[in-house]
Amino acid sequence: MKSLNTKSIFLLGAFLLMAGEAIACRTTRDLKHSFVIDFAQTPAIRPYGDGSNSTILPQMVEKCTESAGKFLMLSKGIFMPTQVSDVADIFLDGDIPKPNLCRIDSPVFAKGVDFDQKKSLVLRQQNFLKQCTYISVAELNGRPLRYKFEQPRCKVSNQGPSIVQLEGDYCFLNINPSYNLAISLGVKPECLHIEKMQELGLEFGDIEAALNTYVTGDDTGLSTEVDPIGSSRYRYTFQAQESMLKLSEDLGPDAPRFPDTYNVELNMGDLQFSPAGEQRLDLNMYISVDNFHKSVCKDGLCVNPSNYNVPVAAEVEIFKVESSGKLSFVDGWSTGGIAQGSWQGLLRLPQQSIDGASFEKGQAYKVVVTMIDPFEDFYIFLNRAEQLLVDLKGANGVAGLDSIPALNSLHLLPHLPNLLGLPNITSNDINGDLATSLAFFKQLGATRLWPTFYGNLCDPTHGQCFQASKQKFWNRFTTTFTVGDLDEQGTFKLENIRVVKESPNKVIMDKKIKNLPRYTCEPF
Repeated sequence: MKSLNTKSIFLLGAFLLMAGEAIACRTTRDLKHSFVIDFAQTPAIRPYGDGSNSTILPQMVEKCTESAGKFLMLSKGIFMPTQVSDVADIFLDGDIPKPNLCRIDSPVFAKGVDFDQKKSLVLRQQNFLKQCTYISVAELNGRPLRYKFEQPRCKVSNQGPSIVQLEGDYCFLNINPSYNLAISLGVKPECLHIEKMQELGLEFGDIEAALNTYVTGDDTGLSTEVDPIGSSRYRYTFQAQESMLKLSEDLGPDAPRFPDTYNVELNMGDLQFSPAGEQRLDLNMYISVDNFHKSVCKDGLCVNPSNYNVPVAAEVEIFKVESSGKLSFVDGWSTGGIAQGSWQGLLRLPQQSIDGASFEKGQAYKVVVTMIDPFEDFYIFLNRAEQLLVDLKGANGVAGLDSIPALNSLHLLPHLPNLLGLPNITSNDINGDLATSLAFFKQLGATRLWPTFYGNLCDPTHGQCFQASKQKFWNRFTTTFTVGDLDEQGTFKLENIRVVKESPNKVIMDKKIKNLPRYTCEPF
């Protein structure tokens, strides 16, 4: 199935939440599984994220009545965003295409990521998936599974009448409408040794993978009838040796340790303002992130803080610049997201609705983005999101009719449990949905083991590192502009743009630019 070798998946909010209840089979998803691989511990692999070392639930597939006679196709691949964080590629065979028709216009990066370097990284990570992981499928009611033992791109290992272990690019099972399947991704014990890591050329850091489930018309791998019904994300954190990299505080044997240094180049990205009704604007804001830097190697092992995922969060303020030069406050909020390890591009932040505001052509505005501490800023952002849901529990509305504009700000929040119908009230059990999400946020803020506190904050453009929480801010971006006409996409053109970047002790950049960095794709 060559067409699936590099499959682009568009991520708008929670990953692949669009198909499960509507067509094919019903699926339930634990959207994110996180495992630490620490060769100095026994066992060497363990889950993290919920603070209790509990078993992470598998993806469930059931109620496949409408798919009787069809096939379940399972595949695993390396998950990597393109040059913008909400559009990602899943590489199923380690092969990546040459740069396509999409690009970042007006980039601020001094140097882009070398194609051969990215290809080598994906290939090594894909080899880990291919050689060291397997898909486990169990029928929970004991019904026998039906499949071909000989599959051209899949090795099948029978573990019993109702359990099978699958290895390969894509594997097939016959669908029984009565199946109640549990599907998960496991790591082979023989791969949990540092010698295997050296053999594969892996570096200490994060590997992001996806386990995808499809309903297909046949099991040849050539069917044009391919319906995605679910996807689970897997994060494998290879914990670095402390002799090679200073690590975060030791919180006990169950807690992973991450780099103590935050080493990311950050710059202002795009500001896309669009009208959203009378006296209201929607803003899609991006931050330029370069989390792809050179590694340090010793005895065949390599590491870099940039190999790990990092939180990116800030306080945002918008001011109207009066003709007298006086600033009038318009709105302010906390925002945040996650930048993947070994990645460079535009990080899309949650959409923000700005009530009581409207743009007039020629009016000047100032947007100030202040980063104080990546750890504290990120948790402030999460606490704000939790409080929003607390406030919503007291809201009144009619299901299917009333809208909650503020929910737009949550639709890109990583790993948020699905609130049906965002941003409208459509669920018959909105209180139950909100309670579930509130429980998620309380878990995230109280017991989550990532991110950890960073001791040193480094942006290569600063020329030096700073100790965390010892200055008023660590990075600050100020963007002034005047409002232009609406463009073809329905967003306001920005004119007379001036961007200032400041570190705690100096101005890093102060210049007028024609356009902010923007991700664009040419028409096919």
